[in-house]
Amino acid sequence: MITNLPTSVDFCQSGNELLNFAWDATSNLLTEFDQADYYGFDKSEVSDKYWAAARRTLTTSLTIVQQGVELILKGKICEISPYLLLSDPPSRWPSPYEGAPIDFSQFRTVDAQDLVRIYDTFSTARLSEEFSERFHSLREKRNAIMHTVGAGVSVQVTEVIEAILYMHKALFPSENWATTRREFLMNSPDSELGSGEYATNRACWEFSIVRELLEPAQIRYFMGVNKKQRAYLCPACLGDANTDAGFEFKLAVLRPKSPTATLVYCPVCDAEHQVIREDCAEDGCLGNVIAEDGGCCLTCGR
Repeated sequence: MITNLPTSVDFCQSGNELLNFAWDATSNLLTEFDQADYYGFDKSEVSDKYWAAARRTLTTSLTIVQQGVELILKGKICEISPYLLLSDPPSRWPSPYEGAPIDFSQFRTVDAQDLVRIYDTFSTARLSEEFSERFHSLREKRNAIMHTVGAGVSVQVTEVIEAILYMHKALFPSENWATTRREFLMNSPDSELGSGEYATNRACWEFSIVRELLEPAQIRYFMGVNKKQRAYLCPACLGDANTDAGFEFKLAVLRPKSPTATLVYCPVCDAEHQVIREDCAEDGCLGNVIAEDGGCCLTCGR
């Protein structure tokens, strides 16, 4: 008898936690740099030195992304059967004749390089060729980082962000990383100290930076919005956020893009919200997209 069989939920949850850990470290770099002007620094003058100093954090984050993806793949395989993770032939398994159950951890499991092949062999829906190529490319870069302690390996901040977004979307196509990230923030340990109140602020801040960082095609693919389209405040996020210090993160877009559209879509809460198309009453504001609940202008926030 084999005990403590791993479950798909355990693996996928652990993998997602690692993706969040890598995102947390990388987004901290982005939000700190975003405040450079506030602290009296010219971004253009400190950018090179800042990101050079961040090299270790970025390389470590990329290795954590790879580890997270491996765990999620194991979870996907486990959903078919956890026994597919065993690598040794039966002759090398722990003995079943010693009178005690065998813990699953006593078995040698498959190498990471074989995970995609195993999943594709037994699953009814294969992973894409692009995913396979990117997974193995990520493994190679992780190995280079681990074997040389990162010496000579260059990792850009966009590379880490895009890797997380791509892998999460490929492995969980029905989920939204922005929403997942906000849930992690709401359930983080420091939420017990009151930070949960700022989870929406933080998530919207992070994805406002990402929206500017990535290319339009990437934003459309990962966030489901047109980067070139006028953005508005999300009425739901505005309602959830702490607005004591203001809230200016505009991520919602009209759906469809039309002068008469009465819905806005927000990638952070991954939902559409009803709006009213009428001119804002605030002097100087040219906005004409008003939240149906509360009557707040989604251009100026008043």
